[in-house]
Amino acid sequence: MKISSAILILLAISCPAQTFRGRVMNGSTGNPQPSSQVILFTSSGEQGRAMTNDSGEFRIVPKANLGRHASAVVQVIQDGVDYFQPVVQGQFANFKVFQSASRVRLIVDQLSILQFQSAGKRLQVTELHALKNLSTPPITQVAPGNFILFIPPDAQAEPAIVSSPDGGTSKVPLTPVEGSKDQYRIEFPLKPGLTKYAIRYELPYNAREVVFRRQTQYPIERFGVMIPKSMRFRSVSLRSFHRVAGSQNAQEQQFELDKLASDTALAFSLSGTGELAHVFRPLQPGERPAPTRLASPTSAASRTVVPANPLPAPPRPPLASHGRAIAVGILVSATALVWFFTRRVKGAI
Repeated sequence: MKISSAILILLAISCPAQTFRGRVMNGSTGNPQPSSQVILFTSSGEQGRAMTNDSGEFRIVPKANLGRHASAVVQVIQDGVDYFQPVVQGQFANFKVFQSASRVRLIVDQLSILQFQSAGKRLQVTELHALKNLSTPPITQVAPGNFILFIPPDAQAEPAIVSSPDGGTSKVPLTPVEGSKDQYRIEFPLKPGLTKYAIRYELPYNAREVVFRRQTQYPIERFGVMIPKSMRFRSVSLRSFHRVAGSQNAQEQQFELDKLASDTALAFSLSGTGELAHVFRPLQPGERPAPTRLASPTSAASRTVVPANPLPAPPRPPLASHGRAIAVGILVSATALVWFFTRRVKGAI
């Protein structure tokens, strides 16, 4: 019995209980966040919870015996906003939450891409948007009108796929704006950092000219439209779109506007028929992406040596490359399930 007890003690020492530890900091104030509830999730569901102490630290021992490399996520709720972060047992996790406000300054639309193609008597539209919250100090904007979309009244839209800066992604319904026939809002908090949106919808289409009108909500760095080569594009606003030279695919046309202020009206028309060679399509939960040889989106860019007499800067990459970068970044972390956008457009990130 004594030998058995000694063996058990040695095993307990060599195989310590699985523990997830970390500290929650308030990124708006720079101070520890005490008395916050931290919840641990794995693919099997909730595995435990704890409250942070005065130093913002927490410690959770999961209910179930997890594998050494099991995926886990912790959730903290601050001012009604969910914050998620992957964690690894045995590694101390530094976690940030932020204060919230109904309106913050320095939110910009870094990139908006609209893809169009026809399918029979339907026009298929995919929109990709990347909004960046640059507030100082960093604050999360929480308001019903965080992001407003303009969608034709007779369109059939799918729920938006929204990815937050912490990697958590959700399917969010489009809520009609009261008193408007073509405006919808996406009620999703704009956390400090980059929030990415993907929206798909279809509308009746007879190949005759149809006009799309928009009103910018935030300053936009770059707004682009991608259509098949066989379709026709016409700018009908005061700000004229320009064609992007050197498009990646001869079957596609790209048009864009740069540096738009907030509350700027823009409009364009489409006509004709055709299909895009590459269309961004969100994967469904549990669906695996196609194999790819692309570099990891988190890897550092290769360094460039600048000669003594540098040549003129090369032209900007077409919108497809930027759209692919957004697509790569749209990840979901719901009870540790990870899935991402299909990357079907060639070219470097």
